[in-house]
Amino acid sequence: MLLGLQGRGSPLTGTRAGSQIRIPAWLARHPVLAFTVLAYAISWICWLPLLADRQDWVSWSASPYWHLGGALGPAAAALAVTAAVAGRSGVTDMLWRTVAWRGRLGWLGLAVLGPLVLFAAAVLVARVVDGSWADLSRFGASTEYPVLPLAVFWVVNLLFYGYGEEIGWRGFAQPTLQRRHSALSAAVIVSAIWAAWHLPLFGITATYRAMPAIGFLGFYLSLLVGSFVLAWLYLRSRASILVVAVFHAAFDIATTTPTTTTLIPAIMGVVITLAGLALIPSLAKTRPTDLPEPAPRS
Repeated sequence: MLLGLQGRGSPLTGTRAGSQIRIPAWLARHPVLAFTVLAYAISWICWLPLLADRQDWVSWSASPYWHLGGALGPAAAALAVTAAVAGRSGVTDMLWRTVAWRGRLGWLGLAVLGPLVLFAAAVLVARVVDGSWADLSRFGASTEYPVLPLAVFWVVNLLFYGYGEEIGWRGFAQPTLQRRHSALSAAVIVSAIWAAWHLPLFGITATYRAMPAIGFLGFYLSLLVGSFVLAWLYLRSRASILVVAVFHAAFDIATTTPTTTTLIPAIMGVVITLAGLALIPSLAKTRPTDLPEPAPRS
């Protein structure tokens, strides 16, 4: 089953490991708010050394790996709030969804190959526009963590950015919000939480720091349509966090690949925007009672 939240009450009684516990009423009534505050606190505390370094508030240099630690904030918050509200069974269900692949191989294939096919198409378009082939010799490499071997970086990207974010955004916030909202409304709310979570990075990451103030609007719109695509993928894959985490990681790797042209990520962004807009009617039709049920575990 998907994450089960207790009903309203004061304070609520739940079951964890065979014993009754009392859950604060505010937590049961506002689990997404509690998740958001905790996710921001964990991530922003981890990113504080980097922010202090980049803004010259301190004389020492902070390791870029603080960025990775902060990326785990949404996952840690989701697991903590789930444990408090739904107990061991809720956490077990969430962890199972991180490896849910049975009956979803087609969607998992789309998550892996979709960004790669889109990248290849963008390379071809860039070739036509620029008149020359982009340098793809560093495909999949990281400019932020250059010392990491390629395969290690891909695994790190999946664990920290794929799972680190998607356990929270799609694994917890999206289905929890869908208990009272349509999938579309839930995805819009998630996109706002997701965008604001990035705020400290605008003082840390070089590409974000170079962005003009109006650029945040474009940044938010990209997350909004991305939220539509990922919400749809989550629902169609019957609540598989594995599928959305893989797609998130693969898309990140493809769009941040060092190349000699900026056209490739721009073209990929346009395609995702069009896809996200095209999915709005489908998400709007998914009512609060239309939550997907995971396939049997055996």
